Amino acid sequence: MRKHCRVLVTGAGSGVGQGIMKALRISGLPVTIISADIAPVNAGLYRADEAILFPKVESPDVLESIVGLLLMYHIDVVMVGSEFDLNFFSVNKELLLARTGALVIVASFETVRIAEDKWLTAEFLREHGLAHAESYLPAGFDEAVKCAEEWGYPVVLKTRRGTSSRHVHILHDSQMLAKYWSGIPAPMLQRVVDIPAQELDNEYTCSVFKTADGTLLGPFTARRTLRGGTSWHVEVDHFVFLNSLLLNIGNCLNFTGSLNIQLMVGPTGPIPFELNARFSGTTAIRAQFGFNEPAMALKAFFYEETLEPPRIRKGLAMRYHEEVFIDDVGAMDMKPGQCKGYVNPWF
Repeated sequence: MRKHCRVLVTGAGSGVGQGIMKALRISGLPVTIISADIAPVNAGLYRADEAILFPKVESPDVLESIVGLLLMYHIDVVMVGSEFDLNFFSVNKELLLARTGALVIVASFETVRIAEDKWLTAEFLREHGLAHAESYLPAGFDEAVKCAEEWGYPVVLKTRRGTSSRHVHILHDSQMLAKYWSGIPAPMLQRVVDIPAQELDNEYTCSVFKTADGTLLGPFTARRTLRGGTSWHVEVDHFVFLNSLLLNIGNCLNFTGSLNIQLMVGPTGPIPFELNARFSGTTAIRAQFGFNEPAMALKAFFYEETLEPPRIRKGLAMRYHEEVFIDDVGAMDMKPGQCKGYVNPWF
């Protein structure tokens, strides 16, 4: 019989954090879910078993504050649901384990550094002989114009760091480059693989899971559309033509746990353009169709069990908006951990 596990999930206000909570709910594992966020008005705080306010990881003395909270709430496992928390927990996971006994499910700092930087991601893929989109780091606007003209439009202008399609533009001429250049932090250029479609067509979100001994599980493969940078329609199927590329990436990258790989299929085949060495926005969808990464993480790293290959079902997920209600309170009265919200059974 598995022992009970108290799991703290950061980023209760994010789709990733809420996706982790959903996956844990359907896992059948004996868990108490404690959600955490930096602000009290976040829906996930009011749907968990327990909830706490967490300090910003860039706050002074944050390490001691988090050590104290992990001890106070008897946390067994930490799962990172906010991209802003990744660096802190990847740097401090061994210290937190030693001082609190809490196991932090997070990749190494070096792996996080590669995955959160789209230039380093492209360079990693190139250096390992894997399919990649040709990329360029211009020293300034004039170099960017020169590169774009040599490649030929359209080209992609994006920031090196960011998620949910923030600061990503497909440029069709030099006027667009001039318009967007100054507003992009840490800009880079990338060749266009193909133009994103409004229907299910050429963009994929996939995942592999690596255990402590290097065993790869998956891949999970799905085709998607995006809305506001979020996967909106997700078609789960066995897209076997992606498997060798996904497994090669998983074998080359030094990580344990979840690796989300986003690809576009163009005239030359599938090209990865983003890696997320963490739980990602489609965590709950993958869990529903049989690839439950939070559950696999608990079984592999907390319970130290040998994992069987998951049985991944085919299907379609369509996102929609939902509300969490809390009666008879105002925004200033919100106190995580002292009340719980409810969701209406509309349908």
